[in-house]
Amino acid sequence: MATGIRWRRWLPGKRVLGILAVVLAVVAGAGWLTKPVWQPWWYAETLCGGNLSGDDLAELLPRERLQAAKDTFGSGHGLLRCGVNQSDGRHFALQIEAQTDTGKPLGPLDLEFTIPTDPHYAYPRSVPGFYGKFGPVIIQECPKLGRDSEGRTRRLVTNVYAIAVEREPSPQSLRTAVRIANGANVELGCGADPLPLPDHVESARKLSLSQAEDTMCGRLAQGTLPRSPSGKEWQVVAPTDERATITSCSLIDPGTGESAVNLTGWYGDWTDKPFERLLSANMQIPKGHSPQDALLGENFGRAKARCAGESANFLATSYARNPSRSVLPMSEVRHLLNQFAADQAKRRGCTRLELPDRTVHPSER
Repeated sequence: MATGIRWRRWLPGKRVLGILAVVLAVVAGAGWLTKPVWQPWWYAETLCGGNLSGDDLAELLPRERLQAAKDTFGSGHGLLRCGVNQSDGRHFALQIEAQTDTGKPLGPLDLEFTIPTDPHYAYPRSVPGFYGKFGPVIIQECPKLGRDSEGRTRRLVTNVYAIAVEREPSPQSLRTAVRIANGANVELGCGADPLPLPDHVESARKLSLSQAEDTMCGRLAQGTLPRSPSGKEWQVVAPTDERATITSCSLIDPGTGESAVNLTGWYGDWTDKPFERLLSANMQIPKGHSPQDALLGENFGRAKARCAGESANFLATSYARNPSRSVLPMSEVRHLLNQFAADQAKRRGCTRLELPDRTVHPSER
């Protein structure tokens, strides 16, 4: 009779089960301890509509246990919000928002610019953004969304609140904002052109007058300029594209390396209130004038126009180390502001250009 091999069912004993339990506990504990290492890639896969990069998050986020914040990407909401919170669940490590805005009170543009300030341009000219009070900001016009009921352009505003993880711009936070802007552009149907990812933080590139002629600031290079305080030939910083929502040109004195005059153009009805606050709080406005006027102060001036059916405001600032003085005489600052505003109005087909007269109104004491 043929014989076969008998198989005995093996059951682990109590000792083996104990060893297995210890091993599993060690593996689970190791996975939990390494969670701060792998969680950036998990957040990139699961949050913000998949528009994040794990590599960038790994450089931005602190290496500690974190929590996913509320995520409205893909929900159909007009406000797209996502981010990562600290372990207490009450404070953010990184907060991200993208929404369309026409400049409503308490909207993202209004909160960023209580008064007009000279933005920190950390992006190349190809990206219409800057580094704001709390992190990167990108402002794009939305051609497919049309205008609101009051005729105002809808703009996509992307904010990355990075103040909890960095004190100055980084390529990682700048790229994060661009990724989110590109994703929100598609989800909200904005219709803006896709933005390229920056690979570095843009430094202020100082151009000679001849080099500046081919930029948006070429009119300054071609016009008659006042003498610089050091007597050396001016340099120009031209960080923005001429179609940006906020445009900028600066004159740099090579003798000091500092900006003598900053010239900025602000486009859209949303800019009116910030400019009114600026004039009301910093200038003694005489009878017969109002904060809506084009006026010249002791270290800044404002011009106005109408562009594409909305307001445009132009600002020239010239602040010396002594805040009560301007670097250049205000008569020369006014001349530069008028040149800049006229050139910007021509480039963008603006009408009803209003320029400040020669009167320098004293500061509000």
